[in-house]
Amino acid sequence: MAGAARLVLGALLSAWVLVVAVPQAGAASLDEYRAQGIIAERYDGLVEVRSGQTSADAERLVKEVNAKRLEIYRQRAASQNVPVEEVGKIYALEVAGKAPAGTYFRKPDGGYLRK
Repeated sequence: MAGAARLVLGALLSAWVLVVAVPQAGAASLDEYRAQGIIAERYDGLVEVRSGQTSADAERLVKEVNAKRLEIYRQRAASQNVPVEEVGKIYALEVAGKAPAGTYFRKPDGGYLRK
Protein backbone atom coordinates (compact mmCIF):
# COMPACT_ATOMS: atom_id res chain seq x y z
CA MET A 1 0.00 0.00 0.00
CA ALA A 2 2.92 2.39 0.63
CA GLY A 3 3.94 2.20 -3.03
CA ALA A 4 0.38 2.92 -4.10
CA ALA A 5 0.24 5.85 -1.71
CA ARG A 6 3.38 7.34 -3.27
CA LEU A 7 1.97 6.93 -6.76
CA VAL A 8 -1.27 8.57 -5.72
CA LEU A 9 0.57 11.43 -4.03
CA GLY A 10 2.73 12.02 -7.11
CA ALA A 11 -0.32 12.08 -9.35
CA LEU A 12 -2.08 14.46 -7.01
CA LEU A 13 0.85 16.83 -6.94
CA SER A 14 0.82 16.97 -10.72
CA ALA A 15 -2.88 17.80 -10.60
CA TRP A 16 -2.44 20.61 -8.04
CA VAL A 17 -3.02 23.35 -10.61
CA LEU A 18 -6.37 21.82 -11.52
CA VAL A 19 -7.51 21.79 -7.93
CA VAL A 20 -7.01 25.44 -7.05
CA ALA A 21 -10.07 27.27 -8.26
CA VAL A 22 -9.44 30.37 -10.32
CA PRO A 23 -11.51 33.12 -8.75
CA GLN A 24 -14.09 35.07 -10.70
CA ALA A 25 -13.56 38.79 -11.15
CA GLY A 26 -13.78 40.48 -7.76
CA ALA A 27 -13.91 37.16 -5.89
CA ALA A 28 -11.32 36.11 -3.33
CA SER A 29 -9.11 33.12 -4.10
CA LEU A 30 -8.92 29.93 -2.10
CA ASP A 31 -5.58 31.01 -0.63
CA GLU A 32 -7.02 34.38 0.41
CA TYR A 33 -9.99 32.76 2.14
CA ARG A 34 -7.75 30.20 3.84
CA ALA A 35 -5.33 32.89 5.04
CA GLN A 36 -8.28 34.83 6.48
CA GLY A 37 -9.54 31.72 8.29
CA ILE A 38 -12.83 31.70 6.37
CA ILE A 39 -12.25 28.45 4.50
CA ALA A 40 -10.69 25.51 6.33
CA GLU A 41 -8.93 22.46 4.95
CA ARG A 42 -10.22 19.15 6.22
CA TYR A 43 -8.41 15.95 7.17
CA ASP A 44 -10.15 14.19 4.26
CA GLY A 45 -8.72 16.46 1.55
CA LEU A 46 -11.80 18.63 1.10
CA VAL A 47 -12.48 22.20 2.20
CA GLU A 48 -15.30 23.80 4.17
CA VAL A 49 -16.51 27.23 5.17
CA ARG A 50 -15.89 27.55 8.89
CA SER A 51 -18.93 28.02 11.10
CA GLY A 52 -19.87 31.67 11.43
CA GLN A 53 -17.76 32.64 8.41
CA THR A 54 -20.39 32.16 5.71
CA SER A 55 -20.41 34.20 2.53
CA ALA A 56 -22.01 33.33 -0.79
CA ASP A 57 -18.68 33.63 -2.60
CA ALA A 58 -16.88 31.38 -0.10
CA GLU A 59 -19.67 28.78 -0.29
CA ARG A 60 -19.48 28.81 -4.10
CA LEU A 61 -15.72 28.41 -4.02
CA VAL A 62 -15.92 25.49 -1.56
CA LYS A 63 -18.36 23.68 -3.87
CA GLU A 64 -16.13 24.24 -6.90
CA VAL A 65 -12.92 23.18 -5.17
CA ASN A 66 -14.51 20.09 -3.61
CA ALA A 67 -16.04 19.02 -6.93
CA LYS A 68 -12.66 19.31 -8.66
CA ARG A 69 -10.83 17.53 -5.87
CA LEU A 70 -13.37 14.71 -5.68
CA GLU A 71 -13.10 14.12 -9.42
CA ILE A 72 -9.32 13.85 -9.13
CA TYR A 73 -9.60 11.61 -6.06
CA ARG A 74 -12.05 9.29 -7.83
CA GLN A 75 -9.83 9.01 -10.89
CA ARG A 76 -6.73 8.32 -8.81
CA ALA A 77 -8.51 5.85 -6.58
CA ALA A 78 -9.80 3.92 -9.58
CA SER A 79 -6.42 3.88 -11.32
CA GLN A 80 -4.59 2.78 -8.15
CA ASN A 81 -7.34 0.48 -6.82
CA VAL A 82 -7.48 2.26 -3.46
CA PRO A 83 -10.43 3.83 -1.61
CA VAL A 84 -11.32 7.43 -2.53
CA GLU A 85 -11.12 8.36 1.15
CA GLU A 86 -7.48 7.25 1.33
CA VAL A 87 -6.58 9.41 -1.65
CA GLY A 88 -8.19 12.41 0.06
CA LYS A 89 -6.27 11.80 3.28
CA ILE A 90 -2.96 11.57 1.43
CA TYR A 91 -3.73 14.78 -0.42
CA ALA A 92 -4.70 16.53 2.84
CA LEU A 93 -1.19 15.93 4.19
CA GLU A 94 0.33 17.60 1.13
CA VAL A 95 -2.05 20.56 1.34
CA ALA A 96 -1.10 21.12 4.98
CA GLY A 97 2.45 21.87 3.95
CA LYS A 98 1.51 24.26 1.16
CA ALA A 99 -1.42 26.16 2.66
CA PRO A 100 -0.86 29.80 3.61
CA ALA A 101 -0.32 30.96 7.17
CA GLY A 102 -3.63 31.44 8.94
CA THR A 103 -5.24 28.36 7.37
CA TYR A 104 -7.43 26.30 9.67
CA PHE A 105 -7.30 22.51 9.48
CA ARG A 106 -10.23 20.44 10.67
CA LYS A 107 -9.19 17.31 12.51
CA PRO A 108 -11.16 14.05 12.44
CA ASP A 109 -12.49 14.82 15.95
CA GLY A 110 -14.05 18.08 14.65
CA GLY A 111 -11.54 20.43 16.29
CA TYR A 112 -9.39 22.87 14.37
CA LEU A 113 -5.68 23.64 14.23
CA ARG A 114 -4.40 26.89 12.74
CA LYS A 115 -1.20 27.18 10.74
